[in-house]
Amino acid sequence: MPEPEALDPDRSLWHYIAVEVHRLREARGLSGNKLAEQLGCDRSYVSRVENGRLHLSPDYARRLDRLWGTTFARLVRLAETSDDGDWFTGLTDHEARATRHRMWAALLVPGLLQTPEYARAMLSAGMVSGIEEALEKRLARQAAVWERSDPALVSVILSWAVLAQPVGGAEVMRAQIAHLMELAKAPHVSIRVLEASSGAHNGLDGSFRLLTVGDREVAFTDAPERGRLVTTPTDVMKYAVRYDRLSDIAAPVGTSRTLLDGSLETYQ
Repeated sequence: MPEPEALDPDRSLWHYIAVEVHRLREARGLSGNKLAEQLGCDRSYVSRVENGRLHLSPDYARRLDRLWGTTFARLVRLAETSDDGDWFTGLTDHEARATRHRMWAALLVPGLLQTPEYARAMLSAGMVSGIEEALEKRLARQAAVWERSDPALVSVILSWAVLAQPVGGAEVMRAQIAHLMELAKAPHVSIRVLEASSGAHNGLDGSFRLLTVGDREVAFTDAPERGRLVTTPTDVMKYAVRYDRLSDIAAPVGTSRTLLDGSLETYQ
């Protein structure tokens, strides 16, 4: 098993956990395969945790504690409530494993639903270095969600402003809206629009999403530079309530399709 790469335990508690799992496994003379066997998981899971590509889950943290008499469960709880800049690793893992996605988009099409041209236009307008590399990562995240053999349930509420805000020009917007309409044809996908006539509502302060992963839910809220992954159940519940309230006032699926069709015509 390769050594952990580019991990800095002084910067990130998640990195510290990864390094410690690796160190303690080797101190006990265990191979990655043997530890995976003891934990009841795939060998690749151990490898990805030790290399920082996957966050140690609370369940496997408890199993390690029972095996080794460690305190990984406590460390994981602390890491999940901290904001050390390593949220992206956890987010991409949750996206790939989630069985349900609920998204509120206040101004832009969510990244998982963007066409490559729309995504490139957005990335080019920001302060992103290495636009093509960032685009490649975004498309890889999309593939992990949309190309699964067991597709997740996806429910999206778009603000009317998402459709009114031109990104990349008329041609890009036409292709993007057409892509949304095509996605919405799938039985496991629902895309609805919250109209301007809805007035003030609790989604005006920013986009967020909820992901159901196993028997738990996590939330992610967008922000400039970096977002925030929310895992504390009481805080996640607040986002779930917000989503439900937005769902109550969003247009039904049929009306939303008409609204999407109408916005498509505005970019002719």
